[in-house]
Amino acid sequence: MKKFSRRRGVLTTALSAYEVELLTSLVRQVVELVSDGEPEGFAPPGEDADPFEALAKDLAVDPDDPEVPDDPVLRRMFPNAYPHDADASSDFRRFTERGLRTKKVADATVVLDDLAATDHGSSDLKVVPEHVDAWLRTLTGVRLAVATRLGITDAESADHLSQLDEQDPRSYMVSVYDWLGFAQETMVGAL
Repeated sequence: MKKFSRRRGVLTTALSAYEVELLTSLVRQVVELVSDGEPEGFAPPGEDADPFEALAKDLAVDPDDPEVPDDPVLRRMFPNAYPHDADASSDFRRFTERGLRTKKVADATVVLDDLAATDHGSSDLKVVPEHVDAWLRTLTGVRLAVATRLGITDAESADHLSQLDEQDPRSYMVSVYDWLGFAQETMVGAL
């Protein structure tokens, strides 16, 4: 991946076929995790979805059971808003989490469409201004998922993992984590 550059308001970079495949795979994995394996159940904003049905589903959840996710990645993506107040935390989760999950899937869909437009890296990746926020949120989500799986919680743990021997199976994912950071940094720099 080359650094993002800006031409006539559009952010552009060149990705190899492997990089397109890798990023597509990572984004799809996050979509599957966020949507509980059923992305079709999450209607992107603006599509025909029955808002009453979604509200009824949200209200059907027991307000005393906040349903904190078991997966550590989901716990980092959807943290407990009120860790010392179970009722407030439950209400917050009940009324916001579905919308947050839907937004993450919609953002990821934008990224996947833009990646597909590169024809497996044959063409430059072009991110129009309207897609930049979706890209940044999605890259953050993917990087957060990778960091969680690696056990990165702060700069010290990231530095420790960067010293891994190449034979360590985690070293590849550390390089992916760094690559995602490079993508985010150069995208922001090109704005």
